[in-house]
Amino acid sequence: MYAITGISGQVGGVMGNLLLEKKVPVRAVVRSMEKGEAWKLKGAEPAIAKLHDEESLRRAFTGCEGVFVMTPTLFESDDPMAEHDRMLDALYSAIQQAQPKKVVFLSSVGAQHPIGTGAIKKLHDMEQVFAKLTMPSASIRAAWFMDNFQGVLGYAHETGTLPSFLDPTTLTIPMVATKDIGAIAAGLLTENWSGRRIIELEGPCRYSTKDVAFVLSYLAKKNVVAVPIPADEYRQTYRSLGLTPAAASLMAEMNRGFNAEYIGFEGNGCEHVEGITLLEDAIRSYGYGQLNGRTISKG
Repeated sequence: MYAITGISGQVGGVMGNLLLEKKVPVRAVVRSMEKGEAWKLKGAEPAIAKLHDEESLRRAFTGCEGVFVMTPTLFESDDPMAEHDRMLDALYSAIQQAQPKKVVFLSSVGAQHPIGTGAIKKLHDMEQVFAKLTMPSASIRAAWFMDNFQGVLGYAHETGTLPSFLDPTTLTIPMVATKDIGAIAAGLLTENWSGRRIIELEGPCRYSTKDVAFVLSYLAKKNVVAVPIPADEYRQTYRSLGLTPAAASLMAEMNRGFNAEYIGFEGNGCEHVEGITLLEDAIRSYGYGQLNGRTISKG
């Protein structure tokens, strides 16, 4: 049995479906039975737990060969760092009590840095806490999600502009599709290995947001230009998207870290893995492109 937190999301959903297709038993760790019903119909065993509740997590993880942990963005939290710390305390205690044979968790590019990374600091802290676990653990330091562009595709198609927190003129960064993250994580969870592993994960190519705009132009046969959001507008832009002041500040600092090329892969003996999904294929999968001669976009 393998427990998957975040199974209602993109990465966890890919993992759950892949494992169930292979007839591997899955425990779907969800916040409510309503969310668990869909996974129950697919053959998974639902387990109701909240990431700050040690006892419910312990029950969810007990009897499992492996556990996958993914924590939420906490964009709606008034104090994301403090709330995440409470989750880490509960997760660590629950895992230590349940004693699964291995733990795989989603971290981020740049998580080796203790400061200057904004929202990624939560994942640096996770790596530090989980390094103390008494069973094997694997941290997946994933690159910038290609899926991050999904929410602006409709706007880009309508206006011909792709707003970008990343400098489209000079910055090329590693990116990865969430379906590749899910596939790698599912493999790690079911393979046999020992010790503490750090896997740096990116896609087959590196891209700029200028490249993203080129792909959008090609797929929709309409010119799209990447337009940088000024750094002094990062925080307010995130606030306009519904983030709390604290969450917006963390995301603004993260983007400054990317643009300064401070946030990147560590190397230094870490394992390096490449997914298979190209940017253009990822964007096609979001519903952006041509259908019977009619331009469509989802976002």
